[in-house]
Amino acid sequence: MRRNRKMPKKMSVMAGRSVQFGAVIVMVVAMAILNVLASSSCKQLAKAVREKERQLERLEDSQKRESARWEEMKAPDSLEAALLKLGLKMHYPKPEQVVRMDAAGRPYPGQISVARAAERNRAAQSAKYAPAANPARRIASNRTRR
Repeated sequence: MRRNRKMPKKMSVMAGRSVQFGAVIVMVVAMAILNVLASSSCKQLAKAVREKERQLERLEDSQKRESARWEEMKAPDSLEAALLKLGLKMHYPKPEQVVRMDAAGRPYPGQISVARAAERNRAAQSAKYAPAANPARRIASNRTRR
């Protein structure tokens, strides 16, 4: 025959409390694990951010160096030295050589440089010599005149 095993009331309370205590312990362990995982994830992200910041600083330093080199190359003395190295002797334009143009590509009126260029053009046109079309014919005509 089977015996009726009745659990005393004290025992059922103990079992219920031990389940609650076990649940609390499981929750504490789960929270500790989640905390460790979150902490390691934050550390990895912070490390990645620091690396990116270092990379940005290196790039900014490099940009500053290159900018300084470019500004040094644009200096008038450096430009003249570079042009001489290439075999070109050039100088900066004088104020009378600068021509300011409008959006349509025509020079603004009243500029000294434009007036001087027009004057040089007139002088060049008047000094042009146009030889005869056929040089052999000119030589033959000179012989017959004598």
